[in-house]
Amino acid sequence: MIKLKLFQLASAFFVLVLISGCAGIYENGKEIAADTLPNIEEITVDELNSKIENMEEFFLIDVRQPAEFEKANIAYSTLIPRGVLEFKIGNQKFWEEEQWQAPEKDSDIVIYCKKGDRGILATKALAELGYSNVKNLSGGIIAWDPEFDSESGTDQDEGGCGG
Repeated sequence: MIKLKLFQLASAFFVLVLISGCAGIYENGKEIAADTLPNIEEITVDELNSKIENMEEFFLIDVRQPAEFEKANIAYSTLIPRGVLEFKIGNQKFWEEEQWQAPEKDSDIVIYCKKGDRGILATKALAELGYSNVKNLSGGIIAWDPEFDSESGTDQDEGGCGG
């Protein structure tokens, strides 16, 4: 009887470990971004346009790759590729080279990428670093400029870097 109870307990524990071990495993960046989206704030193109028209003070950060930024970008944005964002966001020397002061933890920051997925992950990363007022541009630069030629140039959305 005790051996049966011990076996049942061990079996239940094994199943619990097996099930919980699969949580949080993703096939690609798009899945991570989709799972992260409910936990971040987004801003629409109209809201961004309003901020620009009202000359509000905020940081506009493009997290795409340099070749993508050179092809097209939103005026007054700063390029900080997703892969180095966590290292450069608080680096005063980087911001001095950009002729800006580094953002404070409560600064208004808008992130954008090509379609939105890299921006979602970047927004989450900045929140995890303590930045409290970060928003992702919903739909990325493609939402900003529907004429944007997404078929040529670097296409990070289809690779391991996500949207």
